[in-house]
Amino acid sequence: MRGKYLWTLVALLLVTLLIAVAAQAAAVGRFTLVEGQVDVLHHGKVPGVAARLNDGVEPGDVIRTKSKAKAQVKFVDDSFVTMAPESRIAVADFTYDAASRERHAVLRFFKGVMHTLVTRVEQVQQPEFLMETHTAVFGVRGTEIYTVLLPNATGAYLISGLLEGRSNNPQIPETVLLNPMEFTLISRGQPPRLPKKITPAMLEMLKTLMKTGLKDTAFLGVGGGPSLGSGPQIPEMLGFPGGPDYMQPVIPPKLVPQVLAPTVQPQQAPAPSPTGR
Repeated sequence: MRGKYLWTLVALLLVTLLIAVAAQAAAVGRFTLVEGQVDVLHHGKVPGVAARLNDGVEPGDVIRTKSKAKAQVKFVDDSFVTMAPESRIAVADFTYDAASRERHAVLRFFKGVMHTLVTRVEQVQQPEFLMETHTAVFGVRGTEIYTVLLPNATGAYLISGLLEGRSNNPQIPETVLLNPMEFTLISRGQPPRLPKKITPAMLEMLKTLMKTGLKDTAFLGVGGGPSLGSGPQIPEMLGFPGGPDYMQPVIPPKLVPQVLAPTVQPQQAPAPSPTGR
C-alpha cells in the first residue's frame, strides 16, 4: 500500500512538472518592465491577472496598462514592445523558429502609445511581423517605431529601419513606405498620408507620452484633445490635423482588424492639377 502511495505521488509530481514545462514552452515573451498597475487577460478572458516581472506572455493574451503604469515585453525573437500608461495591446499570434529563422508575429494595438523595437530582419518577400490597429496594418522590417492611437486615426513614427503601412480596409489598396525619421497618418477608411519628416519637437513629445500616456480626452472626444499648458493640442503637435474627424470616437464595423500583409509599392506623388493647385 505504501509503495502504491509513493508511485501515485511520483506520478502527480511528474504531471505537475510537465504542466510547468508546457507553460514555459507556450510563452512567447516575458515582462521585462512592470511599473504601476498592469494586468493580463490570458487568452483574452476576464478577469485580468496582475502582471509581474518575468511573467510569461502567450499568444492570445491582452495586456493593459492603467493610469500612471508602464510595461515592456521582450519576445523570443528579441523584439521589444513598451506600453505607455493607459494603453492596450493583444498578442494575436507569435511563432519564431531560431534554427530556420521563420517568424510570424501579429500584434494588435487597441489603445494608447507604444514603442516597438524589432531587431531581427528576416530576408523574406512579405513582412512577417505585423502590427494592426483599429485603422491600419503595418509590416515591420527591422524597425524602431512609435505608434499613437486616436479614436479615428493611427500615427506611425519611424525612427529606424523600414515600415510599410496601409488601411485595414481591404478595399483600400494604397500603401506607404516609410524611411527613417518619417511619419504617416492613417485615418479610418482612408489611404495613408504621404510621409513627412519627424521634427525634434515631435520626437520629444513621443518620448514624453511614453512616460505620461495620452489623457482621457484624446479617446473620448471631449473638447479639443489633450494639451500641455496653453500650447498646441497634442494631436496637432504630432501632425494630426485638427477637427472632430480624428477626435470623435466611432464604433468600427469590425472590432478586430483583418490580418493583411501590405504589398510594397513605391509611393507616388499626386499629379499636379491643371490649375497648378
